[in-house]
Amino acid sequence: MINSLRGKVTAIGADSIVLDVSGFGLEVFVTKSLLTSGVAIGEELSCLAYLQISDAGLSLFGFSSERERALFMELLQVKTMGGKLSITLLRQLGTEEILQAIYSGNAGLLGVKGLGPKRAERICFELQDKLTKKFAGLQEGHAEGFTEASLDVTVSDALSGLGFSQSESARAISMAKASAATDAGWTEENLLKAALAVLQRR
Repeated sequence: MINSLRGKVTAIGADSIVLDVSGFGLEVFVTKSLLTSGVAIGEELSCLAYLQISDAGLSLFGFSSERERALFMELLQVKTMGGKLSITLLRQLGTEEILQAIYSGNAGLLGVKGLGPKRAERICFELQDKLTKKFAGLQEGHAEGFTEASLDVTVSDALSGLGFSQSESARAISMAKASAATDAGWTEENLLKAALAVLQRR
């Protein structure tokens, strides 16, 4: 089993990246957090991975955390959910957004392109109890993480509207948080200002 990958990014697509790993150009279908983590062509990237073997051939999937990969593996267990559809869900929504939707049983929050309402309801029905037990602290411990993830997306969208790329926005947000006090109470307004200050310095 392929557990992780490390290589130079040679191409970035809408839903995948190509990694040069020891001379092999590997297409890796990636999640939203990995695709917006500031990855750039020519830079080295490390990620967790999963290799799926099916009738359609081999498919490689990349993740930024073990929690993300664990959720992907659970989605694969849902009837009619293949690897491509599962990674599409993780690319269009953040991990915590998906977990909160499943926990609350709100299938409407899983409404992304390619995933119909019946399939979304099946995900909630089949995984609600299972994920609540498996992902410790889902009800209480990750509400803050869910809010933070949503905040980052909102600020990133605002920066994109100002003409900055997704990678520039992700880096600026990360650098703004890293340079601030650990107890900084982020809001959309002050995180946007801090990220803009980082971009202006660069």
